Amino acid sequence: MRPLLVLLVLLPAAVAGQEYYFRDYVIFLSPDSEGNALEEVAFTVINLRGNISAVEYAMATLPEEIRVYDDAGELRFYTEDSSVVVPLRKRLTPGESQRLRFVFTLRNVVSSYRDDSILTLSYVPDVRVVNFTFVVKLPKGSVLVSEQRSAAGARAAVYPAPDRILTDGEHIIIRWRKWELSPGESFRIFVMYTRAGEGGAGYALALAGALLGGALTYAYFRLRRMKQEEERSRVVKLVLREDEQRIFDLLEERGEILQEEVVRITGFSKAKVSKLVRNLEEKGIIRKEPYRKTNRLVLKKEFGGEG
Repeated sequence: MRPLLVLLVLLPAAVAGQEYYFRDYVIFLSPDSEGNALEEVAFTVINLRGNISAVEYAMATLPEEIRVYDDAGELRFYTEDSSVVVPLRKRLTPGESQRLRFVFTLRNVVSSYRDDSILTLSYVPDVRVVNFTFVVKLPKGSVLVSEQRSAAGARAAVYPAPDRILTDGEHIIIRWRKWELSPGESFRIFVMYTRAGEGGAGYALALAGALLGGALTYAYFRLRRMKQEEERSRVVKLVLREDEQRIFDLLEERGEILQEEVVRITGFSKAKVSKLVRNLEEKGIIRKEPYRKTNRLVLKKEFGGEG
């Protein structure tokens, strides 16, 4: 038995004298059958004060085959100890932002216990992260280990409980979302899975039902609801004005968003966005929650959201 491996994924290190945060942070992890994984991390750096000419990242160990990209293409970088330092193509002044994407290979991130595979990873930011998403795409032919036969006893096959379990027809895809992570706050995932049986029926069942006990929804049930949600989305859009539909589209994609983000993305004035949000509230499509100096907008469950 190999020991359980806890690996810290990309860990942003704050550059002295700078104040910024990361928005729309997505980690996409694809383990293979050999225990390795391809990882892609994408996020937007939002500069609040001062000037930023480089972004530095510290990791537990430097991964292999690192590549870094911005919107214009691949970027050069260099390493210092266990940190990756990326000089930006253009210095960021206060209020400016830059989207970055890291692609690299992690070795031996999956441990074995009997016939099961165990993936566990932690992410600990050094700066504030807004709209955090973690996605794991299991190897083809894998099935989640049910809670009853989990080698960890009472522990479920996936922890913490994800917001969605999907399938693309060949792989089980697990997604976690969290609106905000504070500096130093750990987000750790645990996934236990195994190979499906050789029979076609066993593999179909693996794709149709991701067993997580009573706490989680089966993947096939989610897929069965997709057509209903798409139809409901079309009906909703028929009663929305064009500007209201732009906000609905953002919420349909993300589930929730800050009102100040709607202003930034749409280019609408604050007054116009406030009026549109009020209209959507009155139509019963969204819920508005006070959040610091703005509002958090949440798409209601009956319209395909999660709130």
